[in-house]
Amino acid sequence: MSRMGPLAGAIRAVVGLALSASPAVASVIVHNHSTVFEFPRQCAAAKLKSEAKKCGVDLKVWAKWDTNQDASARDTAISTATVKLSDAFDRANEKAVSRGAECDETSLTGTEMGAAIDSAVGSIVTMINTGLDLTNASEAKCGAKLIRAAANECGGFLKAESSYFKKFNSDPQGTARDAAHTAVRNKFIATYNGIAGSCPTAATSGDVDGAMSVMDSEEVSNTTTSPDLPSAWTGRTPSSDITYGGTILHPICSHGTPYEFFFKRGTGDDVNKLLVYFQGGGACWDDLTCSVPVYKMAVSDADNPSNTTTGFADLTNPLNPFRNWSAVFVAYCTGDVHWGDSNMNGIEHRGFVNARVVEKFAREHFVNPSEVFVTGSSAGAYGAILHGIYLHEAYPASTFNVVADAGSGVITQDFLVNDLNPAWDVEKNLPTYIGLAPDITTLTIAALYIAGANYYATAGVNHYAPRGSRFGQYTTAYDGGSGSQTFFYNVMVNGIPDAGSWWHSTCEWNREMVQHSTDAASGASNYRYYIGPGSRHTIWGSNRVYTETHGPVETFVDWLNDMLGGSATWSNVTCSDCSLLGSCNGGSNDGASCQHDAECPGGVCNLADAKPPFTCSPASDNAGASCQRDADCPNGACQVETSFGVCKPDSTTKANKKCSTDADCDGTSGSCVTEQPFQLDGVVTCP
Repeated sequence: MSRMGPLAGAIRAVVGLALSASPAVASVIVHNHSTVFEFPRQCAAAKLKSEAKKCGVDLKVWAKWDTNQDASARDTAISTATVKLSDAFDRANEKAVSRGAECDETSLTGTEMGAAIDSAVGSIVTMINTGLDLTNASEAKCGAKLIRAAANECGGFLKAESSYFKKFNSDPQGTARDAAHTAVRNKFIATYNGIAGSCPTAATSGDVDGAMSVMDSEEVSNTTTSPDLPSAWTGRTPSSDITYGGTILHPICSHGTPYEFFFKRGTGDDVNKLLVYFQGGGACWDDLTCSVPVYKMAVSDADNPSNTTTGFADLTNPLNPFRNWSAVFVAYCTGDVHWGDSNMNGIEHRGFVNARVVEKFAREHFVNPSEVFVTGSSAGAYGAILHGIYLHEAYPASTFNVVADAGSGVITQDFLVNDLNPAWDVEKNLPTYIGLAPDITTLTIAALYIAGANYYATAGVNHYAPRGSRFGQYTTAYDGGSGSQTFFYNVMVNGIPDAGSWWHSTCEWNREMVQHSTDAASGASNYRYYIGPGSRHTIWGSNRVYTETHGPVETFVDWLNDMLGGSATWSNVTCSDCSLLGSCNGGSNDGASCQHDAECPGGVCNLADAKPPFTCSPASDNAGASCQRDADCPNGACQVETSFGVCKPDSTTKANKKCSTDADCDGTSGSCVTEQPFQLDGVVTCP
């Protein structure tokens, strides 16, 4: 719909929570982050090269020990190799700093890495020597030959890993690395089997190769996924001056307080998968909205994600697909839905800057994730879609999924033209390389989804993951309450004086939300939406992600798993009954989710979703008391606010604004339409 807007829809931020392996691949890095992206990878390449040398030395020293049993000479040589490894790590760290990157935390320290290699090598040597009598010169010589063969495999594996990162842009899928691994492995197996035929070792070539593959995997992980970072959520306050992409960034919150973000390292098999979450927290765009508490202004310990233990924040729930992933939490304190880069009358709208600072940290600590999932709630939903596009350029070989939670992009044209860019200066940071026009006033949220989704839709074209990226979004049908999507939309339509009556714009917001969702789905085959029932704002931190099947028949976590798994069954979901949600109080279904009293035999359905205040009529015994149904008001009725009028969307003046008579709109008969979307029993109906 031409009237509504773009991206900027941001505002409903909530207070809540076949790659051809050619040089052309380098053109993937098209925006101004390009040169700095290389240095975390180049640092990893240098460290892996030194690890290859260390591994080879260790095994060759052990091979000598098999024949001479000189433990002192062995230990001295291994120790010297560790010192050389540590020196090489220091040089790699220093070079990275000179290029504007940090990689000292990306890997184990040189000393730690040396110990890890020593331990792995020791296990492999023990494996090979099992069954051999090293006092027998012939068997000792045989063992030494086998260990030297292992040294060549170990060095060959890690050299291939080093070359992969060094030449990443020419082969991001690792085709050359994998071919090198295969060649090294085949040569090792042939050599080993040729020696072992006359040697009583208990270890087969498969045993040793398997152990070597594990070692290779662990060394890569210990070099690229920051093994010394804690697995518990931890906060970090970056310095006030951060150089990234040739620019000096100044992370800061809206009122000048320091910026902070949070992170954790994953565990087990998911350690190299990365979740990037953008926090919500309202928005402001002029002196009036920035002077009232409708946006989050600072970051504190209370923002630590460990304080939330429900929904996808529950790291103990086996149903949580992200429980073991590495993660960064982009905290929010700028009132600009993570898009801003301006100072407006003393308010630091630097959300885009802060997000780039966190991006730099992520690039330097999680160098090449197998998967990246970008998401955010409310204001963070807009951060997720915009930065989810840019993060593709930082991680060109990672499988991507991007989902916005409660950020449907419904705004007024007046806000789009007169408030968004003047307040936040977002136009200069639009990802025009995906085909967007550099004009914020012509952009809708659907257009942003379509452009991003289509640009990264095909593996080997613009992005080099094993499959094309997927984009999606979640919202409830009538997202309401303070800080909700309808709240901010109503402020845009009817102004701050009507801020307390968010439901006045519910119907038009719903129509626009559905239009944006269906437009995006029509424009991009790799985009899907999930429209749930009711009016609750955001779902990410709620256990409803695992249990709620009202309206749709598929839980949100199932929809998400279909997305993550690349399933062909991943589809659009829309509630069939979009009435408000609650829980049964009493009766045989006590505690169960419900939408209507009829679902609670012997009890009632107490609605939990946002709704306007319903009060007992003056004649009731409970006059003025809060109510939900007429039965709550003996001798009276449960009443909602008197029906109000809204100017029709096609009114020539004051479209969608509150009205009392047709004269308040364009004066034509029927231009002021009577509305009251919220009814008893949780039903929502729009004219």
